[in-house]
Amino acid sequence: MDGLQDLGGMQGFGPMPAHEDERPFHASWEPVSYAVALLAAEKGLWTFDAGRHAIERMPARQYLGMSYFERVLAGMTTLAIESGAVTREDLEARAGGAVPVAAPMGAGEAARRDHPGFEIGARVRVRDHHTSGHTRAPRYIHGREGTVLRVAPKARFPGEVGHRQEAFHEPTYHVRFEATDLWGDAEPGASVVVDVYQSYLDPVR
Repeated sequence: MDGLQDLGGMQGFGPMPAHEDERPFHASWEPVSYAVALLAAEKGLWTFDAGRHAIERMPARQYLGMSYFERVLAGMTTLAIESGAVTREDLEARAGGAVPVAAPMGAGEAARRDHPGFEIGARVRVRDHHTSGHTRAPRYIHGREGTVLRVAPKARFPGEVGHRQEAFHEPTYHVRFEATDLWGDAEPGASVVVDVYQSYLDPVR
């Protein structure tokens, strides 16, 4: 989804603040959200991509007002309601008030099942394609050219699995981009490697 959560290279947000406290959790309830996610995965109610998309679907004001683990919990709550495992009314009765959830899920994006694929060393261009559904192609590489460094094992295409659809398994590619091609003020000679799904890539001819 081309939304607020895609902050890579987005203007106006400034540098990431330094974190001096390296503890993974800062409240006793925070690891519970991960435990719930693992249990939901065992029951077939959750996947990483579906969970990410549930978080992406949150209204901007709600998203910015939450901590990381609050977003995870709200995403899991959304998926539990959508799967029929629980009703929003029951959750709100138990919570004693409103329960934040994401906006309804829209259409997904189909994988390109006839894609010819690439070899190591191939020059590729990321499709400048914007979607309201789930995507794993960060906005800052859209339309940019790079070089395939490695072919990774196949994985389910995010635009389908993130929408609970039957998902095509396709390779991902480790693609190197020159930093100056992504950001005008980047350090010369620096590069960035991004893991990109096959359907997001076209050959450079």
